[in-house]
Amino acid sequence: MRHYIFLGLTFFLSVTVKANNNTAIFKLCSNEKKPSLEDPKKMNIYFLSGLGADERVFRNLRLDEDRFSVKHIKWIRPLNKETLQSYAQRLSAQIDTTQPFHLVGLSFGGIMASIISETIQPEKVVIISSTPTGVPLSRFYQNLIKLVLFNPLSGPILKSANSVVYRYFGADTPEMKTLLKQILKDTDTRFLKWALIRMSSWQKQERVAGLYHIHGTSDKLIPINLVKPDVQITGGGHLMVFAQHEEISLLLNGYLK
Repeated sequence: MRHYIFLGLTFFLSVTVKANNNTAIFKLCSNEKKPSLEDPKKMNIYFLSGLGADERVFRNLRLDEDRFSVKHIKWIRPLNKETLQSYAQRLSAQIDTTQPFHLVGLSFGGIMASIISETIQPEKVVIISSTPTGVPLSRFYQNLIKLVLFNPLSGPILKSANSVVYRYFGADTPEMKTLLKQILKDTDTRFLKWALIRMSSWQKQERVAGLYHIHGTSDKLIPINLVKPDVQITGGGHLMVFAQHEEISLLLNGYLK
């Protein structure tokens, strides 16, 4: 099992490392909290995307506009040797905690949603194509992942999208392939390496109370046998939030009351 997990993580970090460090999607955000000007009758929902991605992966979702106000948290640059907990605290500065809110996280965004909810109190937390607890890797595998990530040749050799990458992400339509290719192009190498190293040593044992986990039965990056989701999406791959958006939208509208 450990060997299988390691291979999956190694593949994921390998195919997504981007060599061009000048390309980035980060939008540095002020830590100053601003007074809310939102409709108090609507519930704020903050979305966190996957590694290197942004709100484009959520663009097909259709949430009830009469009940919800959708926000997208922007990734920020990690500090040198920063922990996930410290990063989550800085990231949460984008959340208006003077108003009730929900958190929805995709993949790595799901991990960050879990960590953020430990210090501030969302009404509900939903993770999609993610894991609620740390993946059990030995110290040997953790060190091996770090060795691969710090290899300067990893980016130039393994940066391009191809049929294997599409299959692992579940990108089986021209629209999804185009989106994935753009996401890989815009991925910031430094952020990606930092996040994968931190993920490999994330030791959380228990899932967050009240967390709602949606996972696809065909997810190849985080195989469903490694997690115990609340809802399984038949045939859903890692990008099912884009491909099976109608089913995901229905679940979110129903659960985030």
